[in-house]
Amino acid sequence: MPTRHPVASISDIPPGSSREVVAGDRVLAIFNVSGEFHALDGICPHAGGPLGDGTLSGGVVTCPWHGWQFDVTTGQHCLSPGICQTRYPVSVEGDQVVVELPDGND
Repeated sequence: MPTRHPVASISDIPPGSSREVVAGDRVLAIFNVSGEFHALDGICPHAGGPLGDGTLSGGVVTCPWHGWQFDVTTGQHCLSPGICQTRYPVSVEGDQVVVELPDGND
């Protein structure tokens, strides 16, 4: 059964922004796209850059280190179909953004 982790207040991540957080043993990138929250593995697969510190334009984040781009709603790399960043379910409970992680990541 997944474990739920409150990771931020909704006011901490306004629309059009992102934030790096730690939940369990994972570094995550949380994105607010027009009021809808999305969570990806926060470590860029190219060179370990911090996706949560990247630039968010619409639903696409650009890694600040080398410019790799991912659709934050799907995790899909924007140019290479074989690369997909892990996504995690996100919900809002009260004023908290909550991410679900699989067991073993507490």
